[in-house]
Amino acid sequence: MKKALFFNTFLLLFIVSNLTSQEKTYKFPAVKYVSLIKDISDYYLYANGGFYADWYVGYNNAWIVKLSSITTYGYQKAYIGVKLGRAKNKSYPDSNDLSPVDGKILVSISQSPIFPSYSYVLCENQDIPFEPLESDSIKGVDSAKWFWAEIPLNRISQEKENYIAVWSQSKEFISSNKAPIIAAGYLDDGLENVWINHSIKGALPSNESALEMSIGGIKPAVIIKLISENDYKVVIKNFLYEKTNSGYTFSWNAIGTDIYRSWIEISYDRLEWKKIKDYLYSPPYFLTFKSDELPKDVFYLRACANDIFENSGCSNHINFNLIK
Repeated sequence: MKKALFFNTFLLLFIVSNLTSQEKTYKFPAVKYVSLIKDISDYYLYANGGFYADWYVGYNNAWIVKLSSITTYGYQKAYIGVKLGRAKNKSYPDSNDLSPVDGKILVSISQSPIFPSYSYVLCENQDIPFEPLESDSIKGVDSAKWFWAEIPLNRISQEKENYIAVWSQSKEFISSNKAPIIAAGYLDDGLENVWINHSIKGALPSNESALEMSIGGIKPAVIIKLISENDYKVVIKNFLYEKTNSGYTFSWNAIGTDIYRSWIEISYDRLEWKKIKDYLYSPPYFLTFKSDELPKDVFYLRACANDIFENSGCSNHINFNLIK
């Protein structure tokens, strides 16, 4: 009897110990940022408003930053980040045409100032906050925002210096009156690690150094973000809409750690989804579509969001049939 009791007790302890050892260990690590200016909140110059010093990103204007070697051990994903603002509408500085100037911002990384042919799309001009107009009030005006382009982790060198370039292939972006403005911050480190190339025409030189004119004392907001495996989640709740006289007003809640943007997506088959309308960068999340902004078709809408760890979450979809 005693032997049986001892055996049963031992077996129970073994099972409990084994279950405990198999419990998942949740990971909630920090993001690692690599920047010329350690406090990335100090990138407040030019792109938020006021004097802009002609610091535009353009077809004829590339910004190049040199970062030191970067330890990537223990990280799973890498992103180039650029802080941008003051995108222009097509009729800027007038309000005759409030649609954004068409264009994309590109980035590239290299271990020398001679950049390879590949590049990564950072963002489209329509996603960058608008420049305010003196003569009118318009939607989409906001402070500068960080935009992120994922790059292969092995593009970052742990032994050599890392050069990062930011520019555009869009021919419209040839002046501050058409192109977005890159944010900057003060740092007089006495080092030559920032350059501007005003001779490009939509592409960086492929067989020679892209470095043209050195800039001192002020650093453009160009950084690296490294993310390790994590268990952060983004959840969308209460995705609802209300029919109004002129259209549809949607609202929802985005739940997670450090949510940095949210948006609505559309699909016609629930397989391929595409963002429509603008990003929203802070709650409460409301977005209105006029009746003529939605297709006269059968389609599905859902709300989504990102956190700073680049985790995404989406709501359940709402189906629409607007065929008359």
